[in-house]
Amino acid sequence: MSLKDYVSIERICFLEPDGDRDGALNRLIELVCRDNASLDCEEVKRRVFEREASLSSCLGGGIALPHAVLDHAGESRIALGVSKRGIRWDADSAGDVHLVILLVGGRIDHLRILGEIANKLRDRSRYDRIISADSESEIIQHLMDQSPRRVARHGTLTTDVSRLTFDRARSIAEELEHGRLVLHADAIDDPEYIIDLVGDSDALVLTNSDSKFATDYQDRLDVITIPFKGIRRSTHVQFALLFLLSLGKIRRQDIIVNVYGVPESGHLDSIRLTHIGSELEFPMDLQAGRIPTDVTEHVLTRVLQIAGELAAEGREGKAIGTLFVLGDYETVRDYARQLIMNPFYGYDQIDRNILDPALEETIKEYAKIDGAFIIRGNGVIESGGTFLIGQPAPEEHQSGLGARHAAALGISAVSDAIAIAISESTRKISIFHGGRRIIFM
Repeated sequence: MSLKDYVSIERICFLEPDGDRDGALNRLIELVCRDNASLDCEEVKRRVFEREASLSSCLGGGIALPHAVLDHAGESRIALGVSKRGIRWDADSAGDVHLVILLVGGRIDHLRILGEIANKLRDRSRYDRIISADSESEIIQHLMDQSPRRVARHGTLTTDVSRLTFDRARSIAEELEHGRLVLHADAIDDPEYIIDLVGDSDALVLTNSDSKFATDYQDRLDVITIPFKGIRRSTHVQFALLFLLSLGKIRRQDIIVNVYGVPESGHLDSIRLTHIGSELEFPMDLQAGRIPTDVTEHVLTRVLQIAGELAAEGREGKAIGTLFVLGDYETVRDYARQLIMNPFYGYDQIDRNILDPALEETIKEYAKIDGAFIIRGNGVIESGGTFLIGQPAPEEHQSGLGARHAAALGISAVSDAIAIAISESTRKISIFHGGRRIIFM
């Protein structure tokens, strides 16, 4: 089911201009519960306000995403409210909230729906269109809109350079025995031009925006949405290929011919070859698109996304380093000791899952603290600020590693966990598995 199956125009409203947070929540709870006998309105209200008291649902940027899980709720429901004037959400939130989206339902697909909402709202122009809408029907249209935004190309010379670059890349891919052409399409915003460029080639077309290509364009292109933004071009290419590996879209023997340009520049200007077998020795069953640990594809993708943003942006303008340890928790916990009181202790598992977009800012803030995040394969964060102790050194210890990277290497040697370390000094990301560093970018 897609997002449109959980929202309807009857559960969309404009919030009172002089209203507050509690009034907005009560109004949306009323809309969610209306005409739904399976929901107890008082229980929904209690769950929503209890969660708000323990963890703010304000995501920043004018958006709040409150939600509640009820085991007997059945099908999930979404209610959406727009405040033209803005609502002061809580004392810790910067700026007013103009868009409030409430999700109430059972545990099945709950985090997936939250993630889908958050991914849609990463497109800032979509948010601007929603809060500027004059009617409920216009709001739902903008929320679900899949039509591409068109930006004019920068003249004939730019177009020729892009075509020349793509044609060279295509020629290289065709001459290689296991060549695979991958077009990173966010340099050019005109989908018709991209379709013309790709032509009859079998190129994979990657984009950061799920609204870039409408359905009719996707029928003519092999389009894959890559959930990584705000990172360096070279790092983005490697993250994208890692993501394609996890989906089983590319194989170990492939030589990938990447063609790309600066995002939104209007032209393609770079070609990069990547031999998957020698450069991305990631522990995956490539034919099945399956990670051979208990780490799910969505958890790995989400952690890589957050790691990429931390590496590129730091925190409050300052570079930071941190460590994520994913999977095989039963083994990892034997090597874990807390440096500080565990900030995730005592919360319900669904409220401390890294797939929850409401936790993104919390994770980035705690990343400033020394120690590792310990995360189960299903995304549940067991601890932050954790010290890893007593791992035996791998037989082939890699020289030049600092304490954080040595800990990542060690824990990957004694467990089946995947360790992802961000260097504070270089802002580069290292991925460890099986007692060795398998990716450095």
